[in-house]
Amino acid sequence: MNPRAVLVGTSMLPSVGQQLWSDRASFGVMLLPPIALAVCLPVAWARTLPVRGRNRAAADVGLIALLVAMFCVESPGGGEQAASPDVLYLASMGRLALAHWDHREAVEKAHPGPRMPEPVPAIAHARQRRSVLLVVTESVRGSDACSAAARQCTTTPFTNALLPDRFGFSQMRALDSTTAASLAVLWSGLPPTAPRADLHRAPLLWEYARAAGFDTAYWTSQNLLFANAGTWLEGVPLSRMVSATDLDANPTYEIGADDAKLVDVVVADLPRLQAPFVGVVHLSNTHFPYVIDDADAPFQPQSGAFGAGDARSLHNRYLDAIHRQDALVARLVQAARQMPGGDQIVVAFVSDHGEQIRERGAVGHTWGVYDEEVRVPFWMDAPRGTIASHQGERLRALQDAPLTQLDILPTLLDVMGVWDAPEIAPFRRAMGGDSLLQGGTPGRPTVLTNCSGLFACAFKNWGAMRGTRKLVATQNDSRWKCFDVAYDPSETRDLGASACDGLQALAEADGRGTPF
Repeated sequence: MNPRAVLVGTSMLPSVGQQLWSDRASFGVMLLPPIALAVCLPVAWARTLPVRGRNRAAADVGLIALLVAMFCVESPGGGEQAASPDVLYLASMGRLALAHWDHREAVEKAHPGPRMPEPVPAIAHARQRRSVLLVVTESVRGSDACSAAARQCTTTPFTNALLPDRFGFSQMRALDSTTAASLAVLWSGLPPTAPRADLHRAPLLWEYARAAGFDTAYWTSQNLLFANAGTWLEGVPLSRMVSATDLDANPTYEIGADDAKLVDVVVADLPRLQAPFVGVVHLSNTHFPYVIDDADAPFQPQSGAFGAGDARSLHNRYLDAIHRQDALVARLVQAARQMPGGDQIVVAFVSDHGEQIRERGAVGHTWGVYDEEVRVPFWMDAPRGTIASHQGERLRALQDAPLTQLDILPTLLDVMGVWDAPEIAPFRRAMGGDSLLQGGTPGRPTVLTNCSGLFACAFKNWGAMRGTRKLVATQNDSRWKCFDVAYDPSETRDLGASACDGLQALAEADGRGTPF
């Protein structure tokens, strides 16, 4: 922890409150003895070593010194990590409090805040309703997973063999490479460019489901304390909710709890839900530093080292993590299919964003909107009778069409039979996508950005895309770059901004300008 990290990573009350409560036993053991000692010692001293006069100004001086230390004193040259833990904590919390006092945008928009959703009217005109199980994973890129069925698939062989008739979409893209922004798109259907207030007012998938009489659940191995993501789900109507802190007393912020533990819980919970239901399973172990199964790690040599010369071994570890997680997803889907009524559940799988592994010099995500960070796997498995034959034909026709995550919520709502319900018409108008069951709108002009009203970016990068043409830039660039991803999937041949006709105006609209 240091003041700069705290400014973009947390907010005061959720951080203190959630962390203290989730780890209350450890905090009690650590804090109660010194607190008791601090209270008792002055009493004991006063009785054994009485002092005739007392300096009442000492408390005032101490309080002033504390405030100065928190709000006014900075370590020169960014050397605060050399401070002792108590000074470091005070400085960090003081910087955060001061930033809120000054209403700094980078702090107030650093992460989702409490939602105040508009109510969804009871949906009385739902068509044939089908249960939906949406599996969302973390940091898996489209080039390293098999969305469509393949004769041979080394990275995701288990779902590939289990679901040969799934509908796979090879050109699905996130509109960003940031988990918070991607989840807002997936849950609400709004683009990341929507105003922060609109994103906090928009109903989410589960709220539409409840309005239509569906049971609802959310299971995640993600640590919802990270960036206070738990505030985004406060008040969401859920019959069952499980997160990383329910599975593990000390889950890490990056990889959360064990995905295998989560799948065990979901398999046990699914038969208890009332059909029709909407359940979201949110996995996390494919986040850096990537959890693998040492007994089943076919990609070698692999290593957790992430230096400039370690790209190949790190990529292999990443692939092994995807391989492990795919086995868990296959086990989950198989269990869902075998339960009573399981042949009426539509299962969908998508990643929140992709991952860069030194392609542009960095490791991880949020660095840009190049395809390694935004092209993601997406497939749907719809058993016979869950969708009409003409809907299946439309899905097959879109297998290689350029699509975005804006289309996923409309498609799921259509599967649920509520997309055309008049009760949600006002909400549909704010969404940026269309149901793929009705043909979608492939290739529509779309802004790609990691800098949204919901999650302030530490590294400026954005662009726009229409069809297969994509305009991108980061704060390290000096000009816009244009690529045609159909002929140049690695995005190495810059065609010049003029080749992305009209996209520059779209990318720079609404006050965004250029990131450089």
